[in-house]
Amino acid sequence: MKVFKDVFTEDEMCSDAMKNLREEEDGLLLVIDSYNIAEGGEDYGIENNDEDAAGDGEGAAQVNIVVHSFGLQTCPMTKKDFQTVIKKYLRKVKGHLEANEPEKTDKFMAGMKAWIPKMLKDFGEYDFYMGKSCDPDAGLVMAKYEEGASFPTFYYILDGLKGEKF
Repeated sequence: MKVFKDVFTEDEMCSDAMKNLREEEDGLLLVIDSYNIAEGGEDYGIENNDEDAAGDGEGAAQVNIVVHSFGLQTCPMTKKDFQTVIKKYLRKVKGHLEANEPEKTDKFMAGMKAWIPKMLKDFGEYDFYMGKSCDPDAGLVMAKYEEGASFPTFYYILDGLKGEKF
């Protein structure tokens, strides 16, 4: 299994164990389809003493697998806030690439210059999250309900992540 961490905070952000992990926008974005799971209300056959009842306890809440598994924190944001945050973050990722993978820097910046305006057209359809550390200088996770989807699709800026095998 591979876990993707924020390169600046080491926050775990996602994993290749998630549903339909893929790269989009010519490797600029890491994208994951999400779904809900039941959390809480587990009985484990103790209360009603029935082995078949394990995990079927009442009171289970439905939580998003990506948000729950990686402790993502909701980050309300206006369009203006986003533009300020993303500019700062892109400069930070650019610096990271220049220091570690300089051959990727130009492609990354050109890709972002093309993608950000497309994203801003649909800005109102996105929800934003940050990692457990809630570091405002770390990467944002963007989530959007694609047409007809019951659960959001999560978008990560791939060059702001590093993969670690477990």
